[in-house]
Amino acid sequence: MVENYNYPNASGRSAGWLAHQHGGLGVGGSSPLAPIYKFFIVIPVYNEERTLPNLIDFISRLGFLKNVIFIDDGSQDSTREILEGAGVLYLRNKKNAGKGFSQRRGFEEALKRGAEIIITMDGDFQHDPSFVPIFLKKIEEGYDIIIGTRWADLRKMPQDRFLSNRLTTLAISLLTCRKVEDSQSGFRAYRREVLEMITFESNKFEAESEILIRALLKGKKIGYVPIPALYHEKLKSKINRVTDTIRFLKMYFEILWKKS
Repeated sequence: MVENYNYPNASGRSAGWLAHQHGGLGVGGSSPLAPIYKFFIVIPVYNEERTLPNLIDFISRLGFLKNVIFIDDGSQDSTREILEGAGVLYLRNKKNAGKGFSQRRGFEEALKRGAEIIITMDGDFQHDPSFVPIFLKKIEEGYDIIIGTRWADLRKMPQDRFLSNRLTTLAISLLTCRKVEDSQSGFRAYRREVLEMITFESNKFEAESEILIRALLKGKKIGYVPIPALYHEKLKSKINRVTDTIRFLKMYFEILWKKS
């Protein structure tokens, strides 16, 4: 069972802010990039009381907090109270169901609200929300998915993350016969058609890899936006290297088996 809470009316557009950031991006059809996409940002959060207030404040100052759908994945700290107090749009899982499960709920809600582009970010402030307009501008070039790539900064990652990222990215490239960068980046943008077309079954961290694999196997076009590798003192990975690697391998070989 899951609970739904707090659905304020959200327009899904931040035209004024985008216009300010990009010299009239799509406003009134005056830009070659018009029309502005109706977009939502899906952010799963789990026990993020240390970073969530700053993240909400930062997004609010950028002007698109009404475009965000938070999914509280059964947090046991004050995450729910912070979301309630901020008056944001959020869903809540009764128990910790996983990042993939939470993203699936967020995608469904965003699509129901008419999103044309869905952006995903992590709730630990590892991703800089000010890059959102760059993602929206990049997808105008005809891409189906945009990935925020830390490839240039990859060696700034902790060693275990660096090795995991390189290996999983190589595996996905080999399976799909496409060159992929930074497959573990959770900062992405999807056209709604991608998420309507793909059914992914994973509920945990491997879900993002599954979405990417299935999209590539269907011939979807992927673009990249360079982003910094941000690691702050409050950042603590929730990935279990053993368990989540096994989950990735299980998902990977199931797709490989069906593909062959």
